[in-house]
Amino acid sequence: MKRSARLMGLMVVGIFLGGCQTPQFQTLKIFDSPNRVVALQAMQDAYGGKGYDHPVSFTNEEMIQILQGIRAEKTGLYSSSSSRNSSAHPVFSQSEIQFFAPLIVKGLSQATPEEVVTFFETAEIETDDLEKNFAITTSGGFYVAGGNFHVVVSNFSVKTPLWQDAQRSSYDVDAVRTNSLEQLKPQPGLLVFEPREFLVESSDGEIGGFLKGKPWQTAIRYREFLSHSVAPQTQ
Repeated sequence: MKRSARLMGLMVVGIFLGGCQTPQFQTLKIFDSPNRVVALQAMQDAYGGKGYDHPVSFTNEEMIQILQGIRAEKTGLYSSSSSRNSSAHPVFSQSEIQFFAPLIVKGLSQATPEEVVTFFETAEIETDDLEKNFAITTSGGFYVAGGNFHVVVSNFSVKTPLWQDAQRSSYDVDAVRTNSLEQLKPQPGLLVFEPREFLVESSDGEIGGFLKGKPWQTAIRYREFLSHSVAPQTQ
């Protein structure tokens, strides 16, 4: 009954948002704290109208293995001309993986074909100079569609000021907290998965078309990856 009520809510809100520029909105909080959020978010015309493969079941151990393989390759100042692999940074630390994995599993098991699972994390860094205090923010989302596991990273360790004045305003981290797929600022580079043999060569991700900028996106042949992966380590 709860699932039917939420589906009805999606339909009603979708009618009101039909003419708006922002086609996504949070529908259910899986976890909510000042610095971390995991939520379901409704998407307009989900997966080109075909809908996502949700709900879908994973074990915590399977999700841990998937999250461990997600890498960000930054270009520009962050890249290395000598080795491509040297510029690939894990998107999630081991502690973040242990925290987010069960919440993502829960979200995907409760999501409707119109919802993705989004995540948000930020940390405030204070200095002796109040004008130099800043936040480090990472956010994005996950969904399963077309038999593949899709990953979206809108913000990866983005540094933003915590102060603002008439001449210079801070990036709105609070807005990203409620809309984790929006970008704080453009990020050069791309999202990959290790081992790369399980990457989908041409990811038909849809999310970038709805947002400002182009979030990093990748898709993984997750069933094949999980069937070839080693047994998960016990904690």
